[in-house]
Amino acid sequence: MTQSIPAQSKVTYDKAARHQRLMELVEAEDAANGEVGCGRDLGKGLSEHFSTRGVALDDEQLKSLLREHLGHILMEPDFDSITTQIQRQLESLVVQSLDSSSSPAPLLDSTNVTKHIPTAELRELFQSQIADFCSEDTLEQLIQLSHQIIHKAVLQPRHTWSKPIWVLRGETQIYIVQETGIEAAIAKVKTQHPQETEKLEVITVGGVLAPDQVISLDITLL
Repeated sequence: MTQSIPAQSKVTYDKAARHQRLMELVEAEDAANGEVGCGRDLGKGLSEHFSTRGVALDDEQLKSLLREHLGHILMEPDFDSITTQIQRQLESLVVQSLDSSSSPAPLLDSTNVTKHIPTAELRELFQSQIADFCSEDTLEQLIQLSHQIIHKAVLQPRHTWSKPIWVLRGETQIYIVQETGIEAAIAKVKTQHPQETEKLEVITVGGVLAPDQVISLDITLL
């Protein structure tokens, strides 16, 4: 006489199998997207990794601290960039701490990094929000990384960055123009080349162009 598998055991097995498959799919998707912690087998720490991915700093509190100390140097786009980078570093450090096979990352050399915000204030802010999720070593690493990110932002504020180059294709011409966005680039082309009435196709964007003017190339000569 055959013995049937108890219904409860089968349900538990199916649930575990579905969970494992879900973890594999999510990990594969992360790897494809190049996200933090991808491409590694976190083993039993994988579930803990997903449960702590929501660990996040309060952007507004961090921005308030940045404005207090750097409001005379930086602008809102700089603060947005700094908070985003610090949050990504936090996620990366949390993932590393969950991987038992990895050795603790050494503290960074901060000899040439100016501390624009007192370490004590950064530590107080971070401890109040993430102390329950991070070890003391992780916290110290995040503080040092934050000093580096902030220092780099001060050296090259976003509002001083050069405008990107847009390469646009018209009916018979290629236009190279430096502007903040696509609308401004098209407007500049049509201002300097009013004969261009057709739609313009973006070929590429990026790089630095010194003169504030449009460069026009005849497609037939390319």
